[in-house]
Amino acid sequence: MPQLQAFNLCYQHGNGDVVFNDLSFSLTAKVTALVGRNGCGKSILASLLAKQKEPSSGTVVCNSTLGFYKQMNDVNQADNQTIVEAIGLEPVFKSLDAINQGQVTEQSLTLLEGNWDLPERFNAELVRLGVNNKTPYSLSKHLSGGQLSQLKLWVLFTCIKPDILILDEPSNHLDAKGKIWLIKQIHNFKGQLLLISHDQELLEQAHEVWELTTLGLTQYGMHFSEYLAQKQQQVAALENKLNHVIKQHSKLKAAEQLQKQKTQKRAGQGAALRKSGSQPKVLMDAKKDKASANLSSQSKNNAKREGELTRNKQQLSSQLEQTKAQQFYLVQSDTAKHHKVLSLENVALAHGTKKPLNFKVFSDDKIHLAGANGTGKSTLLKTLIFDIPVIAGQLHCNQALYYLDQHFTLINNELTLLENVMTYCKNLDESTTRTLLASIGFRKDAVFKYAALLSGGEKMKLAMCIVSNIESTAFLLLDEPDNHLDLESKQLLAQSLQGFKGGFILVSHDKYFVESIGCNKQIGL
Repeated sequence: MPQLQAFNLCYQHGNGDVVFNDLSFSLTAKVTALVGRNGCGKSILASLLAKQKEPSSGTVVCNSTLGFYKQMNDVNQADNQTIVEAIGLEPVFKSLDAINQGQVTEQSLTLLEGNWDLPERFNAELVRLGVNNKTPYSLSKHLSGGQLSQLKLWVLFTCIKPDILILDEPSNHLDAKGKIWLIKQIHNFKGQLLLISHDQELLEQAHEVWELTTLGLTQYGMHFSEYLAQKQQQVAALENKLNHVIKQHSKLKAAEQLQKQKTQKRAGQGAALRKSGSQPKVLMDAKKDKASANLSSQSKNNAKREGELTRNKQQLSSQLEQTKAQQFYLVQSDTAKHHKVLSLENVALAHGTKKPLNFKVFSDDKIHLAGANGTGKSTLLKTLIFDIPVIAGQLHCNQALYYLDQHFTLINNELTLLENVMTYCKNLDESTTRTLLASIGFRKDAVFKYAALLSGGEKMKLAMCIVSNIESTAFLLLDEPDNHLDLESKQLLAQSLQGFKGGFILVSHDKYFVESIGCNKQIGL
């Protein structure tokens, strides 16, 4: 019997918007990948299965212990939060401290069962992550996003060890080594695993793929590469069907026009005969009534056929909209001028690498900023916009820089999508703004949705739309912009950045994404 099942699940927001409806399924494979576009409800579904949210209707049945790794949108949620608080081990460490001080309780002994060597294992994990001079009670804000996310995953895999694990975007923030470590943990995990991810390397580890769309949940009993091939076949089949319906519609319209011309010609001939008086009026009236009846019957049949074709066209277009890739536009300046934007002379960063930095950046540079977790990539970007002061050296900036962080701090959650873009992009009118939002999937009344209701990927797309349209000469600082994007949005963003006439500095750990952009320089920390 399956250990995790869902029956007729429905979830809708407080404003009445339905996220998904009537989902029923059982988790049966060892590793199942859950994929789908940003905003389709994957994280909400994960929260329902983990009993962290209540469905609007339907039930979830879990007959085993379940662990849940929640997607990290903001790695440093509280400035005064300790590492053990952030990773959920504070009660265990406090129990151990209490026992060491002679305060033994039954609750403490229960918590410490199987975890007596936790401090040693925890310290070994810090060493593996390259974290020096830290204790369990050090502040979590001094860890990089990748280091903190690996510690949270380490707790689930090695301390809690549930029967079922739900991982929501676990590879976000991880560097190459971190991803290799995570894949090893997935292989060694004894239980069942539901993996929500847009990371192709990670998705290849799944034995089965589930896809969530507005049409429902489709289960593909195959590996990810086979799923991708089948999706391409589906797109081709849908496009052929749609083209066939469009041709039929055109033929019907042409036949209607021809029939209209024939009817008008016969009516003209009848009027001429009536006027000449060569045939009896009774016969002429009978012919006219018969022609009118035939025309009425033919018009009804044509209207019925046209209605069927229109419905088929709308249905196929809707299916194709869910299956085919979206678009992603970045503003393009008319001319790409080559001039110096930044220069760093013996700059020492507040966090990360201790090596002084010396380099120059020009307006048309497309730079990949590489380095392992904790080397100071985000610190460098924040230093370039003077959010974090330099410890030593000289930093010169000759152009406006726009920083897009991985926590969406640019976006005002209390404003609608339309208001967010127009607040920053003063040069855009409402019509142009709506066109831009439609290009990233927010059509018609969706532009009036409040930003607080957006998924992580949707917020990233909105933030990209804002920073790339503030002005045509923008130089972008992109801190892992691909972290929360779905697969097709990732590909389209890569294409847009490849054709972007302005410059940028990009932080990303996704080798497929970086390679597809074609950066012309790399800075390694």
